[in-house]
Amino acid sequence: TMRRLAAAAFFLLSVLGSSAFQPNPWGFSFDLARRAASAVRRQPTRAIPCCRSMLRPRPFLARCSASAANQGAGDRKVEETGATNLADVLAHIWGAIARVMDKKSDEIILSFPSCKVITNPMAVNKLVGHLEVCKDCCESFGSTVTLKIIPRGDGESPYFQIKTVQGASGSDGLAEDDDDDWDVLSKYADLLDSNEATPAELELEKLTQVPDDDNEVLKIIRDWVNVIISDMGVCPFSRNADKAGLPLGPVHYSISRQTRPEDIYSEYWKEVSLLIQQDEKDISTTLHILPNFYIGNSEAFTSFTDTLSQSLSALGIEKYIQLVFFHPQWVFRDGADRMGESGAANFARRSSFPMINILRTNQVRLAQKSIPTGLVYTQNEETLMEVGAENLQKMLVARDWSPLTNTKVDRRYNKLGKIAQMLMDTDGVPPEQVREALEEQIRELEAKGKAAPPTRVEYEAKD
Repeated sequence: TMRRLAAAAFFLLSVLGSSAFQPNPWGFSFDLARRAASAVRRQPTRAIPCCRSMLRPRPFLARCSASAANQGAGDRKVEETGATNLADVLAHIWGAIARVMDKKSDEIILSFPSCKVITNPMAVNKLVGHLEVCKDCCESFGSTVTLKIIPRGDGESPYFQIKTVQGASGSDGLAEDDDDDWDVLSKYADLLDSNEATPAELELEKLTQVPDDDNEVLKIIRDWVNVIISDMGVCPFSRNADKAGLPLGPVHYSISRQTRPEDIYSEYWKEVSLLIQQDEKDISTTLHILPNFYIGNSEAFTSFTDTLSQSLSALGIEKYIQLVFFHPQWVFRDGADRMGESGAANFARRSSFPMINILRTNQVRLAQKSIPTGLVYTQNEETLMEVGAENLQKMLVARDWSPLTNTKVDRRYNKLGKIAQMLMDTDGVPPEQVREALEEQIRELEAKGKAAPPTRVEYEAKD
């Protein structure tokens, strides 16, 4: 019975492996599965423990078809990259996918000799698993553009082959005249068309207008950061549009005009790689602004950002970064049920344009020790409710936050918050000393029983 179960497991793994990407990413074949199953059936009972070990991820990748492993890239050109970390690898992969989508090449094979992480088959497995999650948000990846892993020898990172599917097209497969009923609405155009837009439609149109000038986009965001994030204290560790973090450091702004998810993925991972490799005294945090990306569709934007959040734990990136997302129509996941889409607390995340805030994990953990997340959320909610959702929406649409110039959150009664503010004021102190000083103060307060209560509202668990 055990031998039959093992044989069935091999067959199932071959099917799952071949369906993850098209065509067959790991080089599995049904013939290989049948040979493996036959070999298992021929093994004596004492060999069953060995069969269990064969189901582990390491041998799972190692048992790719011998022909694929030996063939490698053949005579095809391989692009050797200088990527040294997973963020770099992902940036190159998504960039290659975008190039294939643009018809600049039918096939691109990438090599990452300097990235030691992906010499581990387990890491490659996780990387491919994350890319599989992203397919649902993509325009072409997973349908007309595919990825295949080409294994190599032990200790070597595999090749990543990106290519178009033979015979695939960018259309949905329906000809324009497949069905005359598709044009049925045109018969009633006079009844459906209306020259008068509703107030909600006019507001949405104005809310989603995007300036052509990047400098204007940046000015709008910086004004919003100065008033909402810094002056109102929505983020207690933001001094102004230029300085934020613990310890205080420069805020890096980047703007992407891309509209395809594949392009956004590529540029996002470039920003992650930049933040990880730069010292925090040079870049404390990054605001990646996406003015043309799903600005009128918060659900699509949320689905996209969910794939970024998934990568944090799936790829181990959470050791380095944490993410916070902003959108003009943002609704907190718990807030949607508790206060509806018009809830004032949602404006803590409603920016003029979609944005991804890339934070350093060490700073986030330190900030959470200083001021409990639940306290920040509660105080922000109270302050924003005093302003009112209707007033906040008007300011968001007008992109004018001047009425809030004198509105700030009072955190003076929180001892750890005062320490954080004090240390933020110590410009010029090396980041290591600032962190050590704050951690020492936290330990002293905890020893005296004066620390803030540990209870926190996990309202941002996904982020």
